[in-house]
Amino acid sequence: MRHFEHFPAGTTYALGATRLTSEDIIGYARKWDPMPFHLDPEAARRSPFGGLVASGWHTGAVVMGQFVRTLLADSACQGSYGMDEVRFLGPVRPGDELRARATVEEASPHPRRPGTGTVRFVVEAVNQEGATVYRMRTRLLFARAQAEDPAQEAAAVPR
Repeated sequence: MRHFEHFPAGTTYALGATRLTSEDIIGYARKWDPMPFHLDPEAARRSPFGGLVASGWHTGAVVMGQFVRTLLADSACQGSYGMDEVRFLGPVRPGDELRARATVEEASPHPRRPGTGTVRFVVEAVNQEGATVYRMRTRLLFARAQAEDPAQEAAAVPR
């Protein structure tokens, strides 16, 4: 299990790859983002995108799934403080393969919660051509491997 100490600043983690199909894009759009350029190939051809594109939120959901399955599900993550930045940097089209990575920008012990620390990640996805299409910054709370019990931590401090 990964704890706070397993996320040193500067470390980058590969999160895997996901290929999106037209069916994926349209299915997500029907339920969550029914803009014509996400739903209808003909309307999408007439849009500034010139063809069907995934919702930015769909792209974010795919990348978040990669992030959780690869890095967070088997960790001592105790939740998120939210996202500080979300950017949809390029269109994601049917057939595109999203390869995500998470880089630790900063990791520090929590100032008021002994036994925990916060980790700020930059999570990005590139397509098969290497173009960055998505970026988010997020800060997560993790239990520490040492002194997970505040009473143990207090007892371990030299007096």
